[in-house]
Amino acid sequence: MERLTDMLRLIIQPLGWITAPLALLTPLWFLIAALGTKLSFWGWEFGLSWMTLDIGPKLILACAITGVLMTVLVVAHRLMTQRWFGVISVPILALLIAIGGYGGRYVFDGLADSRPTLLDVTTDFQDPPHFTPAYAARRGSAQRSLDFDPSGMQLQAEYYPGITSLTVEREAGAVFREALMYGREAGWRIGTASDAAGMFEAGAESLMFGFRDDIAVRVTELEDGRSQVDIRSLARQPVHDLGRNAKRVERFLAAMGGEGEAG
Repeated sequence: MERLTDMLRLIIQPLGWITAPLALLTPLWFLIAALGTKLSFWGWEFGLSWMTLDIGPKLILACAITGVLMTVLVVAHRLMTQRWFGVISVPILALLIAIGGYGGRYVFDGLADSRPTLLDVTTDFQDPPHFTPAYAARRGSAQRSLDFDPSGMQLQAEYYPGITSLTVEREAGAVFREALMYGREAGWRIGTASDAAGMFEAGAESLMFGFRDDIAVRVTELEDGRSQVDIRSLARQPVHDLGRNAKRVERFLAAMGGEGEAG
């Protein structure tokens, strides 16, 4: 028995040296991947595709394996000697990180599977709100063009039938100012804004990874004194936005229709 417990100690100690830094490194790895991409230290291909989706699952699997193995060995030592050897919180932390990682991936995959890859959302398919050359110049190089992509029209109509032009019982000038105020309260970076033209352009950035979207809003005065509100929101990167742009448009339309708040 004593020989067996000595063998357990010889395994537990170096295993703890591996498990502890692994448990600390794994969440830090994901944080660095997201922040580095957001702060433009590297592109999304490196931060998301390689660090998060390629290397990340391997780190989570390593946490799961070392966490389970060390837990079994520490508990076995306890049962055999009635004494603890090694820090039991280390493998427990590794297991919690692994569970969190697999849980996060499950949620991500569920969102991606339940929502279409729709990166260009607009209320007006025939005449989408456009972007000015000045905005395109400030935007710089991006992997997706500002030209409207009609390939998503059918998907949008199927999954988001409520995203259509909004008619409101107010004059265009007041509606435009309300729309502009909403954009500022929602945290959009307002670019060109013209009260006379009834349009403004803006940019938005996601909290994680800093994925950027481009937004154009247009307010048109109708003949009967009412106003028509249109919006377009599109992703700059060719990455599944998990419905981010569609939700932004829905929230905007709800707020302009008096049903919601900035968000």
